[in-house]
Amino acid sequence: MVSETSKQIIELELKKLEIKREKAKLVLDKCIWLYFLFMIVGVLGFIYDYVTPLVLNMIIIAAFIILIIGTMPYATSVTKEEKDLDKFIEQLKK
Repeated sequence: MVSETSKQIIELELKKLEIKREKAKLVLDKCIWLYFLFMIVGVLGFIYDYVTPLVLNMIIIAAFIILIIGTMPYATSVTKEEKDLDKFIEQLKK
């Protein structure tokens, strides 16, 4: 059986994981906004002849890079959290 102190430590670890996931989610949200902003600016600039096709392609590539960079911390945070949760579940089963 797991002691009360161990349960409290596990609860604190879970809160810590949740905070890390929320921070990664904030980064992801900002990157998604930036992605759409780049797309809107690129398309509207292209439609109104402010942006050449080359610049439009560069803006689209930059938008995808921003989206990928924003997704990576969230994905790693979620996978680490899953592993830690499995570990905590195994500890509680003992």
